Parts: sequence; structure tokens; C-alpha cells
Amino acid sequence: MGVLSGFIATPLNYLEFDMKEFNTIALFRLSVLGPLVSRERLERGELQTIIRGLASKEYTIPGSDRRFLGEKTIEAWYYAWRAHGIDGLIPQQRTDRGISKLPVTVQEALLAAKRENPRRSIRQLKILLENAGTVPRGTLSRSAIHRFLQQQGLSRPTGSSSIPEEHRRFVAEQANSIW
Repeated sequence: MGVLSGFIATPLNYLEFDMKEFNTIALFRLSVLGPLVSRERLERGELQTIIRGLASKEYTIPGSDRRFLGEKTIEAWYYAWRAHGIDGLIPQQRTDRGISKLPVTVQEALLAAKRENPRRSIRQLKILLENAGTVPRGTLSRSAIHRFLQQQGLSRPTGSSSIPEEHRRFVAEQANSIW
């Protein structure tokens, strides 16, 4: 017997469940876990064997083009289901989404340097901060700088150089007319 949000699930009262109130992704995850959650007890080593078998199958994953699931993913879903029922299978938003982990001093230095010269590249900004002693050499990643500048709306160069120009090869009217 499995627990679904404080509800003891037995074959008779599954019919009382209103499946529309649950997230489709959570229902998909529960369907993948079916062979695991339908068991009252697992023998030693049986969990990993079943998970390995589930990971080898092909699935139609809602909202994704992927077809296979990893063993670690299935195992994480199983333990989330055991701890929280079907609510544990609902995808959660990251709590740190959109929040830069760069120290405030580094953020301010990046903004000042980029505003001083908007054409500075990420590589140049990184070198500038390392040479100034704002950050230790090799600790600041280019992707962190890019994410921060993108979040601030400063990741693209400004001015006339940011407008794409049309580049064509030089073409003469007739062959060998330019030599």
C-alpha cells in the first residue's frame, strides 16, 4: 500500500481519486514508479534491480523530447514519493532562480566596468576584476558573469556596432577586370 497525500491507497478506493486535481507530470512520475509503489515490501537489492529495469524502458515524457530516464532520477522520485506521497512528485521551482550568487561587491564592480565601457567582453571584464583584486584569479566563471549581465540587460553590446552589417565579397563585372 502506498500513501498518496495522506490518503491510504488500496485497490478499492483508487476509484474515489479525482485524477484531474493532480499535476500531469506528477502522475507520469507515479506511473513510472508503478512497479515500486505497488509493492508492500521489497527484498534486499530488489529496489535497484527494479529501478535499473525502469531506466532501460522508453517513455513519452510530458513536456520533453527525451525518451529515457536515469536510474538516479527514478530513485529520487521513489524516495520523494515515500516521504511526501504524490505531492513529492510535483516539480518544484528552484528557490534561487533569478538570484545571482555573485557577491554584491563583484556585482557592483561588473556593472561599473560594463557601464564605463559597454563594449567590454566577458573575458575582459573577468581579467579586469582579477587584476584589480576584486576576485581571486580563476574563481569567477565566464558563465556567471554572462548570466548576471543578461539578468541586468547588459549582455549585448550597444551602439552602432551592435547593429548587424551586411558583408559581401567584392565582385567585379568581368573576370580579371580588377588586376
